[in-house]
Amino acid sequence: MRGDGRYSNSELRAEERKREKREKNKPSIQDNFLEEKEFNALRDIFMHHSGPSPTIHTVQWLYSSLIVGITEEPSTSPGQFFHLVYNNNVPCSSIYEAQFFPILEALKVHTLIRIKANLNPRLTEPFYSNFHTDILGLDVEDFIFTTAIFYINTNNGYTEFEDGTIVESVANRLVTFGSNIQHRGVTQTDEQVRILVNFNYLKYQGN
Repeated sequence: MRGDGRYSNSELRAEERKREKREKNKPSIQDNFLEEKEFNALRDIFMHHSGPSPTIHTVQWLYSSLIVGITEEPSTSPGQFFHLVYNNNVPCSSIYEAQFFPILEALKVHTLIRIKANLNPRLTEPFYSNFHTDILGLDVEDFIFTTAIFYINTNNGYTEFEDGTIVESVANRLVTFGSNIQHRGVTQTDEQVRILVNFNYLKYQGN
């Protein structure tokens, strides 16, 4: 800011670029993200639909006593189950190559950081996890990474963002946003499980 209290042209341009970045990285929702055949194949990896009551199928789930790590109080957190698909340049699950390439192609992933599936059991009351980001250490303004959440089944749980935006859990829905944006999950009270897949990646910037 200049001595007369007004911004210089370069400062105004910098502020405009920041505003454009914030707008660009707001949550963006895409329903029916995958073709029906592709979605059903992925869903059936996590949920077997042959009977009236879906049962967990195929993948091995591990239990974490906390949902978002050290910011949560262990005595009150219900924890969650997870299945790590890809982390730190290494596939961690046999389903990575078989099921996730169509999604990565659609997301225009240049550099993949992590894919992690989460499973929340039904609770009698919603549990509100703490607001967080999936990638630690990001500068608030200087961000280049993207987070995507893909919902496997429909339920009354949802994802809430720091600005109050709510994205409901709807099967085959994808929401993408800048990885520096604070968000949290809210568990369901209707369906037996809430299953979603988190993606963290650097998006390809070419045409």
